Amino acid sequence: MTEHHELSSTASSTASSDFAPLDSPGALLDAARREGLRIVAPRADFDQSGLDFLVVHARDEEGVPWVVRTPRRLAVVKAARVEARVLALVRKHLPVAVPDWRVHTDQVIAYPRLGDVPAVSFDPEAGVRWNHVDPAAPPAAFIDSMADALAALQRIDAAAIEAAGVPVKSIDDERATLARAMDETRSTLSPPEAVWARWQRWLADDARWPRHVALVHGDLHPGHMLVREDGRLTGILDWTEAHVGDPSSDFALFAGAFGKAVLDAVIARFEAAGGPAWPGLAAHAAERWAAWPALAAKWGIDMGNEAVIEHARSHLEKIAAESG
Repeated sequence: MTEHHELSSTASSTASSDFAPLDSPGALLDAARREGLRIVAPRADFDQSGLDFLVVHARDEEGVPWVVRTPRRLAVVKAARVEARVLALVRKHLPVAVPDWRVHTDQVIAYPRLGDVPAVSFDPEAGVRWNHVDPAAPPAAFIDSMADALAALQRIDAAAIEAAGVPVKSIDDERATLARAMDETRSTLSPPEAVWARWQRWLADDARWPRHVALVHGDLHPGHMLVREDGRLTGILDWTEAHVGDPSSDFALFAGAFGKAVLDAVIARFEAAGGPAWPGLAAHAAERWAAWPALAAKWGIDMGNEAVIEHARSHLEKIAAESG
């Protein structure tokens, strides 16, 4: 058997024009085997729960579970090349695990599945299910480990980030992106005037925005948080959206999932762990979360994904209720 450390770990140089999505689990497994990975899949169908990749869950000859995935579209191929560099960087600095891509070509990415379970999982019959974490009152082990991971992420040296080629967005870039998303989705979302006014006040208020940027995960929802039985965070998945930018980005998603009291507790621990907090972080994160429907709807429009647009509308209704 080919040893794992000998597997392909560098993206292939396949020209973009040659990319074609793999349309069957068999084709994906064959592509992985051509890279030296000897695996079998108990189920001969795709896990289609992700928006960017089709996935097959497999095992190697030693019984080690693997995640084997293929990009749904060309843009994901390009983003994966950046993600590979991000993973190589953050693996050296974080107190939690991240995926170790042992195979990475334009058509297939494969890595040993990380242990533990996502804080949130989805069952087609039962729907959304929380695992080991009560979102209204998560255990101290979860709060502490999450804050420590975020502090370690945002303390990564700027020179190391630059050397890794991680995308960088200035605060002005972030504000401009949000403004465009709001404008381009206004007719689709039809936000109430109170919400629209709230968005514009936040965008225009220089005092609310941070003076620094930091490395962020960019899509830190509970489905990407791996936790053990006591609730402690042990791993973070899916770094596709990682970039240097508004340091509140991960806190905004955290606020949406867990609420203000839990957010405040995480920020306090984050600051104690050496994270670069500032007095307005919690309030800024809450406003960024309130603007999330515009970003989600923009993605849904660009990708032609009506389900994401509907999810953005549903979230907007909640924001409208709290905005008065």
